[in-house]
Amino acid sequence: MSEFSKIQILKAYALDVDQLEPYHRLFSLEDKTIQFPFAEKERVPMWLCAIIVVVVPFVIITFVALAIKKSMHDWHHASLGLLMGLTLTLMVTEVFKNTVGRPRPDFIDRCQPSAAFDPGLGLSNSTICTRTDLLKDGFKSFLSGHSSTSFAGMGFLSLYLAGKLHVFDQKGYTYKGFVVAAPLVVAILIAISRTEDYRHHWHDVFAGSLVGFLLSYFAYHQYYPDLHSKISDKPFTIRLKKVVPEYKAEFSFMDGSEVEITVVKNDEQLLLKDSRALLADSSSNNTEGGSADIVVL
Repeated sequence: MSEFSKIQILKAYALDVDQLEPYHRLFSLEDKTIQFPFAEKERVPMWLCAIIVVVVPFVIITFVALAIKKSMHDWHHASLGLLMGLTLTLMVTEVFKNTVGRPRPDFIDRCQPSAAFDPGLGLSNSTICTRTDLLKDGFKSFLSGHSSTSFAGMGFLSLYLAGKLHVFDQKGYTYKGFVVAAPLVVAILIAISRTEDYRHHWHDVFAGSLVGFLLSYFAYHQYYPDLHSKISDKPFTIRLKKVVPEYKAEFSFMDGSEVEITVVKNDEQLLLKDSRALLADSSSNNTEGGSADIVVL
């Protein structure tokens, strides 16, 4: 099963969870934190959020990988990493939303409780609501999906650009910081808009942002080395399947990034032309060279 297929399975699971009825938590009609007005128009609607956090990073990654780096291998890994981060974030977000069941800041306006009901100082449940079309989504405040997905998509893009620019090479180019920070600023603005629309409490936004960025960080490092590495712009090799013991590869690093490979079989040097033959166990921290097994996928 391919990596893309596995990601699609996770995505399908997340969408199935979204269809479930969330937990209906008890609430107080006197709670000021859920008495904000319901915003008919959102500053960043779902369709626009999807374009910003999915399409924009994908287009930028495609341009960098294919037009600048001219590497299909890089594009493949970056695309997988982006999709993995977004899918994991979507899955975790939907699980939290449905199990926590926290009322949104605009919940009372969504609920439109019956005027005949007077709970006094007690707690109420959703049966007092006269408006039910917005009720299901009203119990999905924690955690913020806009915030988590924006930091998943833009967070991955920021890490990808940081690796390509060698932002931690200790040379101190200011423009690199601006380029890397730009996607994160976009994610922050999307997250803030959720509090301005009274769709989420600030705790929901903070938690969503943290979850999204952490999962994007995890996804990025499944396919790329640490940002402090001298080869931070190089994706990992493809998953290895079978070792061919009669082949060995001697490799040396040039300028700390490029790798020169010589394949040896029975003391005869061969050219590494078959794209299916890859190095196994070659350390990115090795700056002198060494030997490694050749594998065939």
